[in-house]
Amino acid sequence: MRSYTSTKLGSVTGGPYDNRFMDYPWQPEHAFPSISEYLEYYRGIFLEFCGAEYVDKLFSCFPTEELVHFTHGDLLPQNILVDGSKITAIIDWETAGYYPAFWEYCRMHDPGLMTPGWQQVLARLFPGPRREKDTSCGTDHS
Repeated sequence: MRSYTSTKLGSVTGGPYDNRFMDYPWQPEHAFPSISEYLEYYRGIFLEFCGAEYVDKLFSCFPTEELVHFTHGDLLPQNILVDGSKITAIIDWETAGYYPAFWEYCRMHDPGLMTPGWQQVLARLFPGPRREKDTSCGTDHS
């Protein structure tokens, strides 16, 4: 799936994301020509609700020079059907599109979306050190 790349960030049709995570008026109206513009769009939304210092810290963590990959967009346990240890289907493709490389990784590691055993699955999918910077942006661990 990640072998498909694009120069734009948006839906599989080339238009804006079908973003189920944010309602109107925060739905993007167009695809983004760069990761920088994608991040700046969402930065503006966050500034409506959070202080500038927090938003600047959060958005400074994300790389702006990465490949844009075709991504499911919501690849979490509830969307992966299994029979024993075999994946039989991946469902719920409405948010699929071309996202920055960090998107799926961050979404899959969201602490609020963890289910029993998911952390062990992620450890097998992503062996090696956890990309802490990608998943902890803007949080204070002191």
